Amino acid sequence: MTQLRPPEAQRRRRAALMVGVAIAVALPLTPALGQPSPPPAATAAADAAAREELAYAYALQAYVFTFPLIVTERERLRRESLAGPVAGEPAAPINQLGHMTRLASASGDLPYSPNNDTVYTGIALDLSTGPIVLRMPAITDRYVSVQVADAYIENQPYLYSTRVNGGQALDIAFVGPGWQGEPPKGVAVARMPTNLTSVAVRIAVHGQTDLPAVRRYQAAMSLTALADWRDGPSGMAPPAPAVRARKSYEGDFAYFRLVADLMTENPPPAKHVGMLAMMRRIGLVPGKPFDPARLDPATRAGVLRAERAGPRVIDLIRRTRGTPTATGWTANRAALANDFDYPTRAGNALVGLMGNDPEEALYFNNFFAADGQALKGGRAYRLHFKATDIPRTDTLGFWSLTLYDAQRFQFVGNPLDRYALGSRDDLVRNPDGSVDIYVQPTAPGGERNRNWLPSPASGDVKLTMRIYMPTADLVTAYRQSSLLVPPIEPAN
Repeated sequence: MTQLRPPEAQRRRRAALMVGVAIAVALPLTPALGQPSPPPAATAAADAAAREELAYAYALQAYVFTFPLIVTERERLRRESLAGPVAGEPAAPINQLGHMTRLASASGDLPYSPNNDTVYTGIALDLSTGPIVLRMPAITDRYVSVQVADAYIENQPYLYSTRVNGGQALDIAFVGPGWQGEPPKGVAVARMPTNLTSVAVRIAVHGQTDLPAVRRYQAAMSLTALADWRDGPSGMAPPAPAVRARKSYEGDFAYFRLVADLMTENPPPAKHVGMLAMMRRIGLVPGKPFDPARLDPATRAGVLRAERAGPRVIDLIRRTRGTPTATGWTANRAALANDFDYPTRAGNALVGLMGNDPEEALYFNNFFAADGQALKGGRAYRLHFKATDIPRTDTLGFWSLTLYDAQRFQFVGNPLDRYALGSRDDLVRNPDGSVDIYVQPTAPGGERNRNWLPSPASGDVKLTMRIYMPTADLVTAYRQSSLLVPPIEPAN
């Protein structure tokens, strides 16, 4: 170790002493510790205003962060009220299979954006009474995936999909955060951070005539409580969870009182440590009821302002969620860690309920034409895909373009009952290999009718682009916001 010579050490001691003196002179005189003097009235008022603004900022972020819990609660209540599976719909009581056995249509009113690319089996699990095993049959002739999300609608690792295991038969045991034990041999384990779990099984379908094949696959699926598992499904349905007694809140702070109760049942994953620390500053602590009376007046006022602004913010997110791209489209779930992109997570929960990871499917949305005007019924638009722009997919993958009502996110009726066009349709290609898709209320005529996506005569619409099983280079470009869908060009 190198030591300082005495003169050098003395010079450094003198320099340190002078710095200390300078700091002492610069600091204002303060009263003894524990005896702060009260600030002037003007400063106290300014501090209160600042506390209110800070609380507003914290509470607004907490509102967005917890909003998926509200969607999960909406789904729980909806399923808790069911006497049995809804015929033809992907809805059933908790811990039961809900098979969609028909194609979606304009007459439907699903609480999320439908599509006719895949047929869903929807499952809402409550693991508080023990693990539940999902049996999936082998599905190797078409795209299939089992998407799993927790109560905050955060995707969990995929165990079954065309991409992950080739669609081979698999038994998956869903276990809650408090479960300890060993699963049966040959059963995969999905360890969930919350007891409330959402599962979406997507099976690709191509038109009405393809539905019988999908129904056969659905008939081979089953749910069995792990306690009843006997080297396979027992044929016994998992027990229904007890109906939860939920307090009903109205008036000021109703939102935060409710989410406090919901977080008691399904605490946020520990990885959100920053958000948890922020919420504590406004009295929102997982496991404890929210009591605004314990907050100082300024903080209470800020939280209340955020609660009143929350619905407007969610509505904005609903229309602008995701990552904007250079051609006017917005890429959803494009963030590398979407669980921490709280606005996109909230918007996806409201509009789509659950959205696949990019490796499974890419999603783009657009409400606007290339001229900046909202997409309108009654107008004609064109999308020109150069041969090099046509999405590339792995085996059994495909892409589609779907039209929705811009307010309800539901299909819009048309004479052809055609709600989407894509790679599985008999599209006309131009001599150079490019493809034009026409979005308009009247047929473009001739062979171009094969590339016609009918739109309504009036009202605002939106378009959604889906790419299932995209190639790896497309996923990389998507994450970097460099994957571009052609602009929507006004044609009249």
